[in-house]
Amino acid sequence: MITFNNYTVLLLLISGLLVLVFDVRVYKKANLQREKKGALFTGWFNISLGILSYLGYLVYEKWFWK
Repeated sequence: MITFNNYTVLLLLISGLLVLVFDVRVYKKANLQREKKGALFTGWFNISLGILSYLGYLVYEKWFWK
């Protein structure tokens, strides 16, 4: 079975971390509170979506594929 789930998980985790590290810092320095909240939400959403996707894939491989 060919799957791109590993790449998707990696991209979601990396993009979430980059948003949290760089965008939130820039918005905090510029005193843009709404944009900072949006960046925080987007970063954590990407990280949680990556983790859920990875866990879902593990569950699928263990119980449903074989």
